Amino acid sequence: MTTEAFVKELCIKAEMEQEGIFARGREEGWLEAEDEVFKDRSITRKNVARICHMYLRKVMNVADLDMNGANKLKDLYDCRTCANHIAQVYMRGIMDAKNIRREGEFLWFDLDGEDDDAYNSAVIDRLLLVHIGDHVHQDMSGS
Repeated sequence: MTTEAFVKELCIKAEMEQEGIFARGREEGWLEAEDEVFKDRSITRKNVARICHMYLRKVMNVADLDMNGANKLKDLYDCRTCANHIAQVYMRGIMDAKNIRREGEFLWFDLDGEDDDAYNSAVIDRLLLVHIGDHVHQDMSGS
């Protein structure tokens, strides 16, 4: 899924006007210039996390949770700029981690990885379920 397709699907599901969304999103503070400049590029997991987190804060007015709940992610601080974005969507159950061990647990967010369209669509669905003070608790394996 490209960045443009992700943003358009978010608009459709949130019932927002698509026309001029990149400029409006930047003005509202939930999109960045790179989202429009590289709109045809496949969207990475860290960019999905950033867009979702900033949408939560700027559009839905949802306050951040304490980041400590995401410390089990081994690559959380591989991108220090992205760390809070990743932590917020992970702790709310909007995006899941990947367990890259067959036995035991080694949770990895996979910042530069890409998910398929169905997964990204489900991320948007879970994002839009969050309300102030609420947390989404879902079994991510079925998503």
